[in-house]
Amino acid sequence: MTAPAPARLPRLPSRRRLGGGLLALAALAALGGCASMNQITVDVASFGSWPAGRAPGQYAIERLLSQSQGSVEQLRLEAAARAALERAGFRAAADAASADVLVQVGSREGRVLDPWADFNWGWRLGLWRGFGPPGLRHGGAFGWSIGGAWPVEATRDVREVALQLLDRPTRRPLLEAHVRYEARVVGDQVLPALYDAALQGFPNLPSGERRVTVSLLPGAAAPAPAASK
Repeated sequence: MTAPAPARLPRLPSRRRLGGGLLALAALAALGGCASMNQITVDVASFGSWPAGRAPGQYAIERLLSQSQGSVEQLRLEAAARAALERAGFRAAADAASADVLVQVGSREGRVLDPWADFNWGWRLGLWRGFGPPGLRHGGAFGWSIGGAWPVEATRDVREVALQLLDRPTRRPLLEAHVRYEARVVGDQVLPALYDAALQGFPNLPSGERRVTVSLLPGAAAPAPAASK
């Protein structure tokens, strides 16, 4: 039977919001700074539902033609997905023929413009940049700075991963999940957490979009096995 075409990664809505005043931000940072280093909050979109009463069973990773070379990046992605699947109760099958479920994984990354990068939070001596058309947003300002400037980087990293579970005998899609994470810098160390977010609550995954907070596991970066030849 012909394999279903891989689902496209949809653009999940960004839910970036400005917090309260500078004092509120400082208080939150002081109270939760340590905890925030160990967890991330991501956007998740789930489709389909796991059959009631069906055990997770054995799985095998199914590669698309574009993934068949087994690059280091692909192997790292699969390692992260395997860890999350096994934490959800699945077991690796000896081969695809003996698996109950086939798993397809995907990933993409990029950068987006940070809308707050050009915002001036405090008064200071000299020129400042604020909102407004070019030529109208420069002017003199006097006084003392009342806080640190917003980070000067104008972009944020975005990492998205996708996971699809297929019934192996019939190739019927069972579940599909897409996860999006956005931060100043996003490295491969977040991959296991992103797949944990995709399967958080399994087998009772709510359909639609939601926000999920997951822990960054100690040494969470998936190892990069040698690429297959």
